[in-house]
Amino acid sequence: MYRHSIRQQVRYGQFREYMEIAGAVVAARDKLGLTSASIWAPMVGAANEAVWEFYYPDLATFERENEAFYGDTDAMKAWRDLWQLTVQGSTRDELLQEAPNIA
Repeated sequence: MYRHSIRQQVRYGQFREYMEIAGAVVAARDKLGLTSASIWAPMVGAANEAVWEFYYPDLATFERENEAFYGDTDAMKAWRDLWQLTVQGSTRDELLQEAPNIA
């Protein structure tokens, strides 16, 4: 299992607009039949941060879905619009694999 997380700080006063566009990104992913995204906001810690979470069964699925997403015109328009509302340089992208069960 793999977990892909994207953290980004939203510009102050723009969180509502960010979430509206995030809805368009999620809809574009759904239209393409890609893994569902969930969006989280920390209760404490960095202010105005949005955290995207995706879970993939394997790396091949992660790669295939990213290629489909980044190759889709509608998805990329929404994604680019979303990034206009983030603080430049604040985005952190992380891909974790499930730790092995060691006996």
